[in-house]
Amino acid sequence: MLAHAEANEATTQLVAHSTADPASPARSFVVGLIAVAAALTCTVGNFAALTQTGAKRMLAYSTIAHAGYLLMPIAAAVALAENDPAGASAAAGAVMLYAAGYLFLNFTAFAAVAVIRNTRGSESIDDYAGLIRTAPVTATALCLAMIGLLGLPPLVGFWGKLAALRALVDAGGSWMTMLLVVAVLNTALSLVYYLRVVKTVCLDAPPGDLPTDRPERALQLLLAIGAAPIVLLGLAPEWLASVANEARDARRTITSDGEPTMLIVGVKRAPSSTDD
Repeated sequence: MLAHAEANEATTQLVAHSTADPASPARSFVVGLIAVAAALTCTVGNFAALTQTGAKRMLAYSTIAHAGYLLMPIAAAVALAENDPAGASAAAGAVMLYAAGYLFLNFTAFAAVAVIRNTRGSESIDDYAGLIRTAPVTATALCLAMIGLLGLPPLVGFWGKLAALRALVDAGGSWMTMLLVVAVLNTALSLVYYLRVVKTVCLDAPPGDLPTDRPERALQLLLAIGAAPIVLLGLAPEWLASVANEARDARRTITSDGEPTMLIVGVKRAPSSTDD
């Protein structure tokens, strides 16, 4: 009887092991796929942005690079989903935080480029020389956006990038280590083209034959409104983090008893008679 019980226990453990194992290779494959996509997207976008002479095209390619950064905490969330739901939830929050900060930064950057194109008649970065002296509001908004997109403190972009990197550290493993290295190297790469804009705007002398390029007050106000959250949310990121967490939690459709619900416009599915 004892031998029979031990055999049954061993069989049960073997069956449990065999039914749990197949998910791991599949999950590892998905994590690897996302990690490779993140690394390639980030690297290709940054190298393409590095070669651009026009600000609009540079920002367009840097958007591709930031899509790669966004994929990194997604890979971490998938890796953590099975064994560490809390860590996966934190990684999902990092995605939301990064995306929310990036919206402010990208809006301000593209708005500033559009204003400069209308006032100076050019999108070439070299033609931004001395902008800080002739159009200080536009120049300040553009520089704040560049530094924020780079992910330097104390601006809003820093917290999203920090949360994304923290998710990679928490997930661990070879894929996450690779993504950490890729993220650091690509941040150094983006340093070149983002700070090139800041240097041209702030340190280079403006051309002598430059027409008056101070934009209308309404446009200056628009840029100031866009740039203000970059600083304010960077100095006090708690509000943005809470919004990101609420957005993350709104996507979770699990009730307290673990059963799925239909969360449509915030209304749960009413239990049917078959649920009993």
